[in-house]
Amino acid sequence: MSCEGLIQRLGYECREVGVGVIAVATPFTFPDGEPIQFFLDENDGRLVVHDNADTLAHLMGMGWDLSDRKKWKSIKNMVAAFGFDLIDSGIIVGRDVKALEQGFIARYISAMLAVVDMEREYLGLSDEQIAFVEEVELYLKASKPALELVRRPSVTGHSGRVHEFHFEFDGALIDAAKPRGQSTGAILRKAADVNNAGNEKKILVVMDDRHDEERSKAEIDILSTMVSVLPFTTLIAQSSGSHVTH
Repeated sequence: MSCEGLIQRLGYECREVGVGVIAVATPFTFPDGEPIQFFLDENDGRLVVHDNADTLAHLMGMGWDLSDRKKWKSIKNMVAAFGFDLIDSGIIVGRDVKALEQGFIARYISAMLAVVDMEREYLGLSDEQIAFVEEVELYLKASKPALELVRRPSVTGHSGRVHEFHFEFDGALIDAAKPRGQSTGAILRKAADVNNAGNEKKILVVMDDRHDEERSKAEIDILSTMVSVLPFTTLIAQSSGSHVTH
């Protein structure tokens, strides 16, 4: 074993694509296997890194509706936590002095991997889960029709990671969950990170308790150690005085 050729064997590729500009393909990939790459441009001792809008193009190709720039917010907040910006052209970009290039590039890769995690969460939403989130939205609105409901609010955690919730409503950050251990664990990790960052808003989980009472009770008990939990049947009852249509 030797160092010679190690970078190539690890899956990194580097090529010149213009005067002072290089393109770097990393061994890291999006969930569908598409490689993550970036472009580096040095100018007057400063480095500029950008993705040529490839990240946004990839996400749209995976079905994300990003036609409205307002829907870029979660991605913009995610990369901003690492010191980068999603600009109006759709390019994720950052700048730093060349002397700090090692940490600069490491931060950029970390930002891209955070976007990958976000995409995995998005792809993990089954049709069943999506339908449940929509149901929760209907009943939340019906329970207090005078209040504004915000979809997909994002909050930065203590780790610097940006976390999304399904809704913000009546002063609470809300997730809709099925009674599954994987969902419970993810919510607890998210809540811990957000609360450790000084979050003052209530975190509420609406748990679907209609089909498996025993399992939902077990997951509610676990979640209740850190967040507030509202059984979905209780939310339905609270909304019973209003007309709700599916």
